[in-house]
Amino acid sequence: MEKKNSTDAERTWPVEDNPFWLHVEMQVQKWGAIVLIAIVIAGLCGLFSQGLLSKKTVTSADQRLSVEYDRFGRLQSDLDMQITANATTDNRITFTLGGDFMHDFEIRTLQPQPLNMYSRSGELVLEYARPATDKPLTVWLGLTPLGVGNSTQRIAVNNATPVTLTQFIWP
Repeated sequence: MEKKNSTDAERTWPVEDNPFWLHVEMQVQKWGAIVLIAIVIAGLCGLFSQGLLSKKTVTSADQRLSVEYDRFGRLQSDLDMQITANATTDNRITFTLGGDFMHDFEIRTLQPQPLNMYSRSGELVLEYARPATDKPLTVWLGLTPLGVGNSTQRIAVNNATPVTLTQFIWP
């Protein structure tokens, strides 16, 4: 072992530490870690895609239509949408998906398959036979977003007042 002598205290080092910059670095590390943890927690809760913060259900004023969807999604990743029409006396149930729907989404899956499906004035129309009396009809859509940003859709059943929903698609 070497003995320390008094000349070690007087020695100059190649890098001088500046207390101000050491403090700045410590603060950046501390706040950076906090921000990183907040981003991870927000992601786990669904802020960037499927999760607790993302799930939302909207119901029409007359209670004939409800839509369950994710408010947040990621570009080119799968999104689920569930559209339910409550019991009706009409022989056919017609869903109309308008707004930005046709422009902003690609339908990957559609269950059950409709009797007729066509486009009218920039809207997608799905026609189904009425299920048994007093039974709701639920349609499941698997969607893929085609663009980034806000997307506003209008969904109606049997030409009633539509529900409006907004989704934000992250890059």
